[in-house]
Amino acid sequence: MPVSEALIQLKKSFTNSSSLSSWLITDGDNNKSPCSPGSHVWHGVVCSSGEVTGLRLSDLELGGTIDVNALSSFPRLRSVSFAGNNFTGPLPAFHQLKALKSMYLSNNHFSGAIPDDFFGNLSHLKKLWLNNNNLNGTIPASITQATSLLELHLDRNAFSGELPPSPPPALKSLNVSANDLEGVVPESFRKFDASGFEGNEFLCFVPTHLKPCKREQTVDTSSKRAVMVLSTLLVSAVVLVIFLRVCAGGKSTSSSRVRSLGGDDMERLDEKPPVHMAKQTSAPEKKRSASWLGRRAGSSLGGLGGHRRAASAAKVDDLSSRNAGDLVMVNESKGTFGLTDLMKAAAEVIAGGGGGGVGSAYKAVMASGVAVVVKRARDMNRVTTKDAFGDVMKRLGSTRHANLLPPLAYHYRTDEKLIVYEYIPKGSLLYVLHGDRGMDYAALDWPMRLKVAAGVARGAAYLHVELGNHEVPHGNLKSANVLLAPDFEPLLVDFGYSGVINHHTSQSMFACRAPECVAGHTVSAKADVYCLGVVLLELLTGKFPAQYLHNGKGGTDLVMWATSAMAEGFERDLFDPAIMVASKYALPDMARLMKVAVDCVEADPGKRPEMREAAARVEEVVAAAMATVRERRQEEEGSSELGDEAGRSSSHAAYVRDGSIQRITSVGERSARRGSDGYSYGIS
Repeated sequence: MPVSEALIQLKKSFTNSSSLSSWLITDGDNNKSPCSPGSHVWHGVVCSSGEVTGLRLSDLELGGTIDVNALSSFPRLRSVSFAGNNFTGPLPAFHQLKALKSMYLSNNHFSGAIPDDFFGNLSHLKKLWLNNNNLNGTIPASITQATSLLELHLDRNAFSGELPPSPPPALKSLNVSANDLEGVVPESFRKFDASGFEGNEFLCFVPTHLKPCKREQTVDTSSKRAVMVLSTLLVSAVVLVIFLRVCAGGKSTSSSRVRSLGGDDMERLDEKPPVHMAKQTSAPEKKRSASWLGRRAGSSLGGLGGHRRAASAAKVDDLSSRNAGDLVMVNESKGTFGLTDLMKAAAEVIAGGGGGGVGSAYKAVMASGVAVVVKRARDMNRVTTKDAFGDVMKRLGSTRHANLLPPLAYHYRTDEKLIVYEYIPKGSLLYVLHGDRGMDYAALDWPMRLKVAAGVARGAAYLHVELGNHEVPHGNLKSANVLLAPDFEPLLVDFGYSGVINHHTSQSMFACRAPECVAGHTVSAKADVYCLGVVLLELLTGKFPAQYLHNGKGGTDLVMWATSAMAEGFERDLFDPAIMVASKYALPDMARLMKVAVDCVEADPGKRPEMREAAARVEEVVAAAMATVRERRQEEEGSSELGDEAGRSSSHAAYVRDGSIQRITSVGERSARRGSDGYSYGIS
């Protein structure tokens, strides 16, 4: 079949194909191949030496099916990309295209199982991206027959069962996270990053009683019915015996009837309630509880510097005796729980969790398995009534945005408040950028930093609309308060508290470090824009900002450095070598994002953009930069030099691994990081 006719046949299998209006046979072309000299451009068709070698049809809102028979008309087809469309149904029979090297099918709605023999003929395949679909069933054992496979992304599907006995022999990158896999990870898979296995409840490296590697076997319907019948008969028999005993001893005393329950039951009636349930109403108010939640900051838990295990609740704190009530849920996305659940939980201090003088923080894992962060805030007394404080918390808890982490619950007391958040294991952007620089830092390459920048800007812009009546909608925007989800999607925390923080401690809010506030002027929404600019500078330079410190010792004055370098035309010297080494081609995009950051940190707030404008500019730069990244990757896919390809894809990680980055630039910066606000978790 002629090439042009094969493309038209492929187009007919799509729905909503208006984006492919250039796919047509014109009289001027005389039915010549789209790859022939002088032919008009067929959108997304990649040619080499007069033949179709690739199809780049991502993000075009295409639906329907993909006619693989039409694709088989292109014998030199090496790469297909249908990512980000609306295709549904079973995975197309791409395994019939034996010469394919790259398949990008992410972010569609493909469903069903991958055929067992899918990989048997794909010995040339190097990259397979199937993430973010609805695929299920087991991962075929034939995957090992894809002997050239380098990258395999199966995350965010519904795959079940165990992993195959071994991975493809050449595999360098694997992600099977957020599925329903189970069993022990085979030894041959353990060379891959552990984050690629997260989100599979029953998949583990080492089985323990807390982490089973097999789900409980469900009892079939007939067995369940038999158990129910036996239970019913047993209960009926017990009721009958009790009834007969009561009738026989109807005139006996109350104590006799109690004794008829049996000696063991009588002893249980005399038992005292568990110690963590006993109220201390008769105890002197000054007597502190042994509960972890009852300890003051700086107690025997070890202060803010350690991760020592705290005792499970031994006694209820005097919270209840002070008429404080229970927890008030303001967001039930993680279920509901009460103060008693927190009292019973195993807890540990989060290092740096209470920086900035706002409060201390603890991680607590409840019996349900839900992990939360409990923050003790002693300086949220600007709002003087319980109802007014509750109104603020309910509003913050109701915020819904992909880049915000709202509070789950709060507990009100006059002298201090408890605020509960979901626990985010990866930690803060501050920690990933400036901490021990492990695998998470290695993954924070240029495209990932673009993702973080866009997410932070989106979240901040949303707050400036949703909390527009606040004097400063976020008030504490900094990398310590940007948590990173497993996929590195940024989550802003600690927002919206400017109206409840005491005036004399409000300087702990990072918005108060903006130049106009330092000069004595009132904090405003433009201070948030300044804070956004500092976060962008931090992402671009990889430097720890001196702006985060109270004493100015340690770190880098990013605002002065960036402003001076941009004015003198030396912006190239600003960028983090860790991203420059792998993405030199992106220098123009880095410079454009740097310009946005510098505009945000203008000393005169009147010259700064509004948050909405700043976010729009960030989004625009990120969209253009990601398009450049995709084009670069697609060019690299065409390279047949395996060594070059592997070298390019791993250059950022190699730069980190080889130790060519200076982890800490000075002794002052080392000490600053250890004591910085929210270093591990990010709430401060």
